[in-house]
Amino acid sequence: MLFDAVRLWSVDWEPGAWEMKVRIGLAQHKDIAPWMMLADEVTPLFGPMPDFGAVLSRKIAQKQAYCAWTSPARSLAGGIFIGGEGGTHRIRWLAVSSEHRRSGIGRMLVEMAIAAIPSDSFIYVDTFAKGTPGAVAADRLYRKCGFAPTEVWREGSLVRQRYMRRPLHPVELA
Repeated sequence: MLFDAVRLWSVDWEPGAWEMKVRIGLAQHKDIAPWMMLADEVTPLFGPMPDFGAVLSRKIAQKQAYCAWTSPARSLAGGIFIGGEGGTHRIRWLAVSSEHRRSGIGRMLVEMAIAAIPSDSFIYVDTFAKGTPGAVAADRLYRKCGFAPTEVWREGSLVRQRYMRRPLHPVELA
């Protein structure tokens, strides 16, 4: 599914207001350099991301990577990967640049991912567990987007909270 969304908002945090446009759309191979900079920015929060460039290239080719661009500056504000098949899909990666956090861009990206996934699918995401940096913001974001926390899992020193979003239109079994 191809999708472009534009969202305008004004912020009155200093004398006069400013307006920024955000465009959400499929990532392209020409977008790789800004994505790599975003990945570098979030590495302290996410931890090492081996082979990120290869995964990004694959997700772009599969049309499963979306990005948020701001204008007039035309800067990459965030990105998201999705994956899955049949009735089970996942949000594989979501990041928003530090200068654009708490501006609604994360929610726009999650909503884009939800729109791109068949409505009869379960959607899962693994993110920061309670007590870790980023957990409160992730919990708030995913709950606002219709996800509910399920189990906490551990792999070595990595601990993650899993969230699930039920299908909007479940398939009825005959």
